Amino acid sequence: MTVERSEGDHNALLAVHFGEGDAGTLAATRAHVAGCPRCQQYLHILSDVDAALREWPEEEPPPDLAARVLSRATRLPQHPPARASVPSAMPLVALLPVIAALLASIRQLAQWLAALPFWVALEKWPAVVQDAAPLGAAALLLFALGGLASLAAAPALVMESRR
Repeated sequence: MTVERSEGDHNALLAVHFGEGDAGTLAATRAHVAGCPRCQQYLHILSDVDAALREWPEEEPPPDLAARVLSRATRLPQHPPARASVPSAMPLVALLPVIAALLASIRQLAQWLAALPFWVALEKWPAVVQDAAPLGAAALLLFALGGLASLAAAPALVMESRR
């Protein structure tokens, strides 16, 4: 059963159905409903739904439900929570050679980039930019290559994880 969306105010129709609201609004809405078939149909369906819901049998909760909920809520846990351990920073020390190698690679690549002919165009730039540009470009290039390498390794890692 469907009802087309009426032009009326559904909240006002609900107020008429439940007999709530101020007398002036109820009277105006009832006058509107008397001449509006859509609103009459809406109220009729609302009455049918309300009647069906009132026929629904109420189920009583088990008599001991409150006691069971309270006992579970107040019961102490069987095992005390484990103490949170502070992770060690020692594995990070293993990254120091990797970081040193990365910095050395960036420096070497920056020197190579600075020797390329197109870097001469940087002579017009401030000295800070002239020195930093090859380093920045080298770092960006290495990170991009690392990202591409990880993308290249991704299918193998995915296949390994599916075993």
